[in-house]
Amino acid sequence: MRRLLWCLTLIVMALALGACSMLHRGKPANAGASAEPSAAASSEASPSAESSPAEGTPAESGQADNASAAGGADAANPPPPTATVEISYAHKGDYLASLSVSKFSGTEMVESRNIDPQHVASIIRFDGGVTVWQIDADAGMFSKLPMVGSGDKFAAKSVTYGKLPADFVQVTPESGSPEPLEVGHYYIFTAQRASGVLSYEAVRVEADGSLDGYDAEPRAGTSYALCCNVNPDFVQPAPPLVPSEDSGSGP
Repeated sequence: MRRLLWCLTLIVMALALGACSMLHRGKPANAGASAEPSAAASSEASPSAESSPAEGTPAESGQADNASAAGGADAANPPPPTATVEISYAHKGDYLASLSVSKFSGTEMVESRNIDPQHVASIIRFDGGVTVWQIDADAGMFSKLPMVGSGDKFAAKSVTYGKLPADFVQVTPESGSPEPLEVGHYYIFTAQRASGVLSYEAVRVEADGSLDGYDAEPRAGTSYALCCNVNPDFVQPAPPLVPSEDSGSGP
C-alpha cells in the first residue's frame, strides 16, 4: 500500500513539472507573435500619412490666383515709355551743366537735302513746344558752376527722362515727377555743357512705346535739321483741337 501511494506521488509530481515546463516555453512564442503585427501596421500607415493631395491648399490657390490677376493688370497697364540720351564731351574736363526736354504735338516737313549719296538731312518744323523737364548741375545755392576741368561729378554719360542723376537738381517741374512721355508726341532733348557746347536730339514716341530718334540742329523758330534719313512716318501733323464744353459761343 505504501509502495502504491509512493508511486502515485511520483506520477503527480512528474505531471506537475511537465505542465510548468510547457507554460514556460509558450510565453515567448505568444509575445513575438503580438509584436510583429504592430510593426507591420506601423509600416503600412506611414505612406498614407506622408501623402498629400495633388491640388494645393486653399491658401496656395488664392496666392496663385492673386499672382495671375497681378500679371493681367500689368499687361493691361504697361509701363510708360522712357528715353535715355547719351552725353559725349569733346573737351577734356567738360561736364553737363543743364538738360531740358521740350514737348511738341506735331511736325511739318520743310525741305530735305542730300548730304552725300547715302545720307539725307530733313528740315522739320515742330508744332507747339513746352518744357516738361529740366535739370541743372547742383553747384550750391551761393556758388557758381565750377570751371571746366573741376566738375567731374557732373560729367554724366547718359540721362534717362524723369530720373534725376546724382549731384543735379530739378528745375522743371518745381516738384514731383515730370509727366510721362506721350505716344504720338515729339520731344527735343537739349544738353548744355559747361564749355557752352550744345547738342540736340529729337524723338517721336511710337504707338508701341518705342522711340524714333535723330540728331538735330536748331534752325529758325521751332525748325530743326534732323540727320539722317528720317523715317517717312516720322512727320505727322498735330491732331486737330477738340473744343471744350466751356468754349461754346455765347447768346
